[in-house]
Amino acid sequence: MERPVRRSVNLPSTLIAGGKKHEGFITNISAKGVGMFVINTTFPDSTIDCTKGSVLRLELQSPLGVYVVLQCRIKWLRIKKSSSCDVTTSMGMDLIDPTPSFIKLFNSLI
Repeated sequence: MERPVRRSVNLPSTLIAGGKKHEGFITNISAKGVGMFVINTTFPDSTIDCTKGSVLRLELQSPLGVYVVLQCRIKWLRIKKSSSCDVTTSMGMDLIDPTPSFIKLFNSLI
């Protein structure tokens, strides 16, 4: 199966998991998914409560200021403790029913 067209980006985003908001940024984007990078501090209090297959809410703002809300399913997840109090999380997520505003954003980036 051919991998969808993917574009490297740096879009501010908020991931909502387990009732907590986690700030980060989208590192790459395709019509079917996104890659995200989150830096959490104060380990373990801000650790993202999720596993592969979890469904999460993702909020992002396009370069033109358009607010986009998406439901995503985690495809892969890497959590790395980089010091005694810093945790770095990166993940790939499949989009569940991408919204028209997301499709418009994606098409403007390719």
